Amino acid sequence: MQKNSKNRLIMNIAFLVVIFVLIIVVGENSFKDIFEQLASTSLLTLFIVVLLGFLYQLLEGKVVQLIADPFCEEFSQKNGFFLSGSVAFYRVITLGAGTLVSEVQYYREKGMKMSQGIGVTVLHMMMYKLAVLTYAVFGLVLQFSRLWHERPQYIALVLFGIVVTAIIVIALALLASSINLQVGVMLFCNKVFKSRKIRDWIDNLNLQIFSLRETFQTIVQDRTKILRIYYWSLFKLFFWYLIPYAILFQLHPSLNFLTSLSFISMVVVTAGVIPTPAGVGSFEFIYLLLFRPLVGEVDTLSSLLLYRFSTYVLPFLIGLVYVLLKKRRQISSELREVRKEKNNS
Repeated sequence: MQKNSKNRLIMNIAFLVVIFVLIIVVGENSFKDIFEQLASTSLLTLFIVVLLGFLYQLLEGKVVQLIADPFCEEFSQKNGFFLSGSVAFYRVITLGAGTLVSEVQYYREKGMKMSQGIGVTVLHMMMYKLAVLTYAVFGLVLQFSRLWHERPQYIALVLFGIVVTAIIVIALALLASSINLQVGVMLFCNKVFKSRKIRDWIDNLNLQIFSLRETFQTIVQDRTKILRIYYWSLFKLFFWYLIPYAILFQLHPSLNFLTSLSFISMVVVTAGVIPTPAGVGSFEFIYLLLFRPLVGEVDTLSSLLLYRFSTYVLPFLIGLVYVLLKKRRQISSELREVRKEKNNS
């Protein structure tokens, strides 16, 4: 037992070391320009940016609570708030690779089964993308005439983002809810794959998908609640989408609110379907593409860096605090256990 306690202690300390190394490596490449921009930003603008980002995180906690509470009644808005930060933290240090895994693992730590955690994660993703899709369609309709006359080539780009996002939402809903699709996929796999090892793996996957479908059905059977989740998802996104206008209006009073809201909604839906690590790179490119003709390159770049701070760095910092406090508690507990076992030996 003492050896196991020491091993867990060593692993947690090693994990902290790895985290700090990754933060230094990732931060040097991704955060440097953002923090330089923060240093030259007025306190009022910085307060607004932080406030809007924080309000998004609070409402994200509400959305997650609504989705998760059928499987964990003790799951609070506070848990959802720190889930969002934790997921953002692992998204940054793994360049997007650990995003979904970290969310499922968080639910498991709160007592959910694997299939329940996956079901909650899938619905969470679906509702986020549905809200993004709603804003993007609204934005394209409002700005279609303007884009058609000024930048018609951008219409195809935005339509691509809208169509792909819609396909993702529909595909997730079908995979998680359709028994016919599940049976069809299994029949196809049984005909194509003859290896016993592969078929055993497929059978196990089938059981997981069946459990996932049951979990998903448990959540979506309450249509009133689904509408509430959808409305809260729209509301939370509003605070992120308000950020460019809140920054740029101070420098460009003639900037139209609906134009800014429409453009950021089109940026998000398009950048979300271009495969780059954690969305970094594609978002910046499309943001500059759409906003630069409105307010010029310098102000566009400044607002972009502040937007990235509020939506990318701030959630990461919340998650960093959560992970460090969690590891501190684990290490303290393991140290007490090691000392206790040493005294008893």
